[in-house]
Amino acid sequence: MRESRHRRLTRSAADRILGGVLGGFGQYFHISANLLRIIYVILTIMTAIVPGVIIYLILLIIMPPDPANPGILGMLHTLGDLSKQVTRDDHSRSRRQLTDVEEKDIKRNERS
Repeated sequence: MRESRHRRLTRSAADRILGGVLGGFGQYFHISANLLRIIYVILTIMTAIVPGVIIYLILLIIMPPDPANPGILGMLHTLGDLSKQVTRDDHSRSRRQLTDVEEKDIKRNERS
């Protein structure tokens, strides 16, 4: 019971042929990943291939990688997060915050 609370649906790093999507479903639902692959291939062929490929690609993008072994897509995702963080840090360092500033109105035409 305790194990089911902490389980997450992730792409499998150990049981993968392409992206580990169906291996992740197999681990999550305790079903043979090969059985899921056979069913998925049959359904993909029956639906003219394109919808099955699109669904697989969407799942590949949406499903997080296995935290123990993220693979190349997980590493690319991590690098993307790091680059965003570095950009934010550089932006915050380049900005200076002013304190105790007084504001004065200066009219240029009144000097004449």
